[in-house]
Order: sequence, then C-alpha cells, then structure tokens
Amino acid sequence: MKHISALLFILIFISSVKAQEKTYYEIPVMDGSKLFTMKQSNTFVLEGTRFISNEIPLKNKKAKRRYELISYFTTALFFQPLTHEEGHRSVLTELNIGAISVPFVDEDGVAKVIGVTDATLIDLRKNDLPNYIRLHTAGLESDYTYLNRLNSKLAFEEQIYENVKPDLIARNLGVGSYYLTSLYHQKFSLDEFKKPELERDVVGHDIWGMVRNIYRPDDSFHRYTTWGELTSEEKSYTKRIAFLSLINFINPNLYGIQNFTLKNGNKIGFSLGYSLSPFGDYTSQNFYYYNVNKNIKLNPYIIEYFNKDNIFLAGGVRLHNYELNKNMLLNTSLDFWTQPKDLNFRTSEKEFGVGGSLNLAYKIYSFKKERENSIYFNGGISTKTKGFLPEAPSLNNDFRVNFGLIYSIE
Repeated sequence: MKHISALLFILIFISSVKAQEKTYYEIPVMDGSKLFTMKQSNTFVLEGTRFISNEIPLKNKKAKRRYELISYFTTALFFQPLTHEEGHRSVLTELNIGAISVPFVDEDGVAKVIGVTDATLIDLRKNDLPNYIRLHTAGLESDYTYLNRLNSKLAFEEQIYENVKPDLIARNLGVGSYYLTSLYHQKFSLDEFKKPELERDVVGHDIWGMVRNIYRPDDSFHRYTTWGELTSEEKSYTKRIAFLSLINFINPNLYGIQNFTLKNGNKIGFSLGYSLSPFGDYTSQNFYYYNVNKNIKLNPYIIEYFNKDNIFLAGGVRLHNYELNKNMLLNTSLDFWTQPKDLNFRTSEKEFGVGGSLNLAYKIYSFKKERENSIYFNGGISTKTKGFLPEAPSLNNDFRVNFGLIYSIE
C-alpha cells in the first residue's frame, strides 16, 4: 500500500512544464523476473508496427495503397495471431509451465500454443481454476489491451490514424469475428486426437472452453469444447458474450476520429471496450483528456466486471508520457477494483483490490538527423493486490521491477 500511495501522490502532484511534440517508441527489456509477459509482447509488436508505419518512405498514393494492403494481410495473418497466442502462453509462463507459442495458421486454420500435457492442464483446473479459465481468455485479453494502448496513442495525438489504420481495423475485425463465432459458426470443431498430445493447442475454442469449464469445473476433462456439448444455459451465455462484444466497435478512433477539441484548445476523447476475465467478463469506458499547453495526458477509466449474476465496479487513471523536464519522462497509473471473492464465477461476495505503476525515463543520448532523436533509459515498478488486472501477469499479490529503453523522435 505504501508503493500505491506514492504513485497516487506523484500522479496528482505534477508540474506545469510545457513540452514539445514528440513521438515515443517503447522497448521493454524486462518486466519482472520472466521474459515476454503479455505486456512485453504487445508492446514490442505495437511499437514496431508504429515505427515502421510512421518512418517508411512512401513516395506516392500507389505506394501507400500497396503498403496498406500488405499491412492488412500481415496483421490478420501473423501479427494478431502472434500477440493473441502470446497472451495464452504468458499465463503458463507466469505459472512456471513451459509452453510454445505457434502463431502461424496451420492446416486446420488455427494458430496455437503447444507443449503442455493433459495431466498438467487437469492439475491446473483442479487446483487453480481462475488461472485455468484465464488460460482460455488471455488471448482475447491480449487483443483488448493491445487495442487499448493504441487507442490512447491516437487520442493523445502521439500517432497518426492513417499510418496505423490497417492494424487498427484488421484487429478489430479479427477480434469481432472470433466473438461472433458463437452466433454464425456453431459447427466449428477440431479433432482433439488428430495430433500427439504435446502438439495439441492447449484450449481449442477460447470462448466455448471458458464457458464449459467455468460452469462445470468438475466435468470430465478434454481440451476442445464443441458447441453441441454446451448446455442451453451455457449457449445462452456464449451468445450474450457475442452480442456484448459489439461494444468494441463503439470507438471513434476506429473511424478516424482521434479526439474532440474544446473551446480552450484542450482535447478529449473516449472509447468503449469489452473482454473476458477469469470469472466472467467486463465492459470498460476509457476517457482521454489532453491539456495541449501543459502536455498533460490523462486516461481515467471505469470498468464493470460481471460474474454469473453480479456486477463489480472498478476504475483508475493513467498519466501518459509526461515530461517532467527536458530529460525526464513520467508514466504512472493507479487502479482499484471490486471483484468476486476468490475470483469465483457464482459468488456475490466482494473483495477490494488496488494496484499501480510508476515509470521514470531519463534521456541518455541525443542526436540529430532531419529531426532531433533521443534515447531514454526507462525503469519502474508495478504493484498490485490479489485480483485480476488486464495485462498484469499475476492474479495474486504482485510486485515487480521493469526496465527498457524509449526512443523519441521530435
């Protein structure tokens, strides 16, 4: 709690230095004691995509159209499956379970995570049901948090919409179509025993597997849930998930509206979101306030978590890329939530949780080409109590140190 109190103080007590317009690219080297958390994978792919799309020289409209077409295909066929499967894999890595992400679509039309035995999955479901359910939902959680990060960069004008439009649209369509399989693709199934045990995807269809196991955690084990084996109540729940996922399309950024300008010149924006959790699902409302003169970028948000029959409220605020002075950059966040006790799908009992992060970046090198470029060393901490926080690696009490680099172009 002391760490969180300090983060809250820093978030509130910010100075009024006016900063120059810059584009920042984060390179996360370490996030805790394990390599490639969900956040790291998402950040590497997002920042790489942004850098290439912003810096590649396109001489004419024909070259731009060709690049956009390539971007649509590479996102849909590789980069989205990559971050989605890394979400699944990161849950296992955090639990010290070895697994291999295979983000290339195979002959069955699916990307997957492999290398895990049935015995390991049975043990996980028996002894740690929230993490077993999260193993199913983490791919969609990764999709949600990736787009959340991109939305903030667009709303705060750190990214030009046209340059990342293919990535933004392809990912939204990909996520949306996956959710909607519960409405239009109900015969989808895989032969669970077609391949050797260690070459099988760990969960199969994310949503159907999540629903069957969260409703019937003591049912006989098998990896791939089909639509036909769901009960009528479970089918109704999956259809509810499919319809609620349409909330993700209520996002001005998706249609090229990055923010709205107020009379005083400051800017505001918003986006709505929906995703799954280890105990059900949730809706979110993100708001963006950009004080142009003082370069203050605040992202307050509200979340409504749902388990089977109850609603649990959460919220928080993030301070985004604030220049304390010419050499120091600050990012910090405060999160708080109520969630079902022990992350249980059926309980009405609540538990309160809180978390936060603090990252300071210090400029270590500058050089000029056509523009002034700088490299920052970025280090910080994150801490949380027990509970689910999207993209946070652990469901338990957690404290971790992170570091990396930030590359800025003025």
